[in-house]
Amino acid sequence: MAARLIISNGKFKGKEFRLGEGTNLIGRWDPDTGAFPEVDLDDEDEEAKISRKHAAIRKSGSEITIRDIGSLNGTFINRGDRLEEGKEYPLQEGDEVIVGKIFLRLALTE
Repeated sequence: MAARLIISNGKFKGKEFRLGEGTNLIGRWDPDTGAFPEVDLDDEDEEAKISRKHAAIRKSGSEITIRDIGSLNGTFINRGDRLEEGKEYPLQEGDEVIVGKIFLRLALTE
């Protein structure tokens, strides 16, 4: 099963990030701190609201989870409460993930 995060707001709406098996870091690229995220939102995050190492999505077959890894501005699913740092939360098709001011929708395909 293939999984993608698709930006659903702003001038980068429609941009996609493919999620590979294992851990996929969400954040902003920074060689000084060793941040090389698979979901690199450096260009899209003009106000620097996303931490260098913001959240991690783990994909294991059809199971997908997300955890906040100590972000300053928090991670949210479906506009709910801020995720507890370090705790894994399940994601499903169509879920909305909010990091900083970027809204991402999870899309799954066979």
